[in-house]
Amino acid sequence: MRAVALRHTVALFGMILCASTARAEAQVRIGVLGLFHPNQIVLQMLSGQTIVVAAHDTRVVLNGEAHRQRMVFRAQGDQVLADNRVATEWIAAARDGASTRFLLSIPGKIHRVYVGKLSITARHGELSALVTMDIETAVLSIVAAEMPANAPLEALKAQAVVARSFLSSGSRHAGYDFCDTTHCQFLRSPDDANPHVLKAVKATHGEMLAYKQKPFPAMYSSRCGGDTLSLRELGMDSGDGYPYYAVQCRWCRQHPVQWQSRLATTAEPPPSRNERARIAQSRQWGWSAIPGSAFTAEQDAHGLLISGHSIGHSLGMCQFGAIGMAAAGADYRSILAHYYPNTELTSLR
Repeated sequence: MRAVALRHTVALFGMILCASTARAEAQVRIGVLGLFHPNQIVLQMLSGQTIVVAAHDTRVVLNGEAHRQRMVFRAQGDQVLADNRVATEWIAAARDGASTRFLLSIPGKIHRVYVGKLSITARHGELSALVTMDIETAVLSIVAAEMPANAPLEALKAQAVVARSFLSSGSRHAGYDFCDTTHCQFLRSPDDANPHVLKAVKATHGEMLAYKQKPFPAMYSSRCGGDTLSLRELGMDSGDGYPYYAVQCRWCRQHPVQWQSRLATTAEPPPSRNERARIAQSRQWGWSAIPGSAFTAEQDAHGLLISGHSIGHSLGMCQFGAIGMAAAGADYRSILAHYYPNTELTSLR
């Protein structure tokens, strides 16, 4: 059964790739694996693929012949060493320069499959891997990472739309568009997407949210705790962008989550529902210290006790609430209208 499901997933993913190619999808540049600050990265070809790796006048073909299946990149200051040659940048793609499937790994830490074109550079002894992929491949990879695999189809569709909206709103980094961490959106191998995820992405192809006729970076969080928040409530200014609105989340109210963390410190905690302060403090105390924006804090003889009932910043769509709405029969348009009032569903098609 598992082999059959995998073949079905790969076949459906191939259909999405073919459709994306035919429509000449917009491309996004995503920095990957940077969380590990690697000084060595291994590129490996996958079965049936041929990868051409190039830098300046150097060209190496990975196709399995003469045991050329992989290539190791190492940082040397601001240069990258590979195949006994040093260059400022190495590019990997299919023979015709198009996207291809490949495996990237950091020895002893992580390995992940990508579909796109790879660029590897270095700075101060640390490698940077950048994958340029079409937007639908990115959406597929994000939904597979951000939502439970068994989520209802309509919730997966809603997640696909907000992920695509985020990717369509403009770059968040200098030198590339997005990263694969919570700063932007998680990214997994597109092969990890099950048939329901593939179906959701295909069914919403090109759809995104717009505010005042412009796409905006649709934010979302894991559990809002019963109410989503506005930017003003979080101590943030929306400017001319989408302000977000505080809406009730019935599912979170009916199924509350509680968490606690204890810190051996006498420092003052950040104010509740102030996202800038929470992020600043989390950089010092660790990201698990205050996992949600809604919390209380008190000092006792053992230090600081923090108790909360939300996970994430509580802006925009509550993923737990979206799953609950879908389970109760709501379609993805209703879910999006609930969590993003005064927006419209538009299309890149």
